[in-house]
Amino acid sequence: MPMLSYLTLYVDRLLSMRFVSAFLFFGLVLIFASCGEPGADPAFRAEGKAEAMPVHHSEGLRIEKTRDGFLVEVRNPRDTAEIYGTYRLSRTKKSSAGGDETVIRIPVQRAALNSTTFVPFFEKIDAHGVITGVSYASRVTNERVKAQIDAGETLEIAGGDGIDTERLLMSAPDVLMAYMYNASDFSKIEDLGIPVIMNMEYAESTPLGRAEWVKLAGCLIDRYDDAEELFEVISRTYGNLHDLAREADYYPVVFSGSKYESKWFTPGNRSFVAQYIRDAGARYAFQHVDGQSNVELDFESVLSTLVKADFWGLIVSDNNEFKLSSLIRMEPQYALFNSFKKGQVFVCNTAKSDYFGDAVLEPHIVLSDLIGILHPDLLPGHDFTYFRPVVVDVTS
Repeated sequence: MPMLSYLTLYVDRLLSMRFVSAFLFFGLVLIFASCGEPGADPAFRAEGKAEAMPVHHSEGLRIEKTRDGFLVEVRNPRDTAEIYGTYRLSRTKKSSAGGDETVIRIPVQRAALNSTTFVPFFEKIDAHGVITGVSYASRVTNERVKAQIDAGETLEIAGGDGIDTERLLMSAPDVLMAYMYNASDFSKIEDLGIPVIMNMEYAESTPLGRAEWVKLAGCLIDRYDDAEELFEVISRTYGNLHDLAREADYYPVVFSGSKYESKWFTPGNRSFVAQYIRDAGARYAFQHVDGQSNVELDFESVLSTLVKADFWGLIVSDNNEFKLSSLIRMEPQYALFNSFKKGQVFVCNTAKSDYFGDAVLEPHIVLSDLIGILHPDLLPGHDFTYFRPVVVDVTS
């Protein structure tokens, strides 16, 4: 039986390692709906001439191009009034940690990452060589960075007990990229003279909003144009797929989540998962459940919704092929679902695909998988990458 854990741990980064090895949360989501560019903060201005860089989907990222680099502001995407840091990325000024404004010398030559999910932000713009440290190195699935780990070029800097400062110093980073969760405190790292820059992609409510954080990596290695070009391709492709999904003859009802004890855990209607579902040409079964992250519901109270829905999507971790019978072993009541009876269940198996890494920067591919499942006539012969229909090996 595959190991499963409900999504709350991932969405809110409850885990100290910010990566869950086994899940049952459905990772579908949509984004193309809201595209408002965050308003400029009058107080967020560079000295002298500065040019605001376009940030169309991310709620937590502000970027200005200055005469010698960039000025970056990171906010809480779920409460943009909360500012986590202002960073001056300079080609001329020496790095300095802490204070109201952290100075980081660019281009960064060596970077430590406090999350495996940050790896593709550098790897996708061919900057994987700058990654000299990463938390939970054994969970990295990217082949190029795995090779660096095996060769001792990238060190593991954190595990179950948090960041190992000795290992961090051994990786000799110019910067530590981290994420803010609850009362995260990186003052001890900054006291070592290592600037810390926040990456809050996980808190964005749309797939494109998450992917747009690649621009932060582009600023750090002073290749912003490369990052922007990559994101434009992702965004344009996603938009074309979204337009294709609108041509569907009908919109099936799709739900996600899993049962844990007597509760059902599902993404709220403002989550990136719900957005994926809508963008793929479907109706989200829990559209009435408000929330940007995972929501806990009484299982009996939502059973009627689960029983009637057309499709069910979830995330699992199984070294073997995940089949319909696997669901019954998890919970016999799943056989009551209409989606189960029709064999209309699809999964992303994180043991076989990098949903928590590469998929963040490939939302267009995730969306194509969902359209290929929900509307196979729109993408005939689609080759699935992340989500795929489960093998039907039982009859109702």
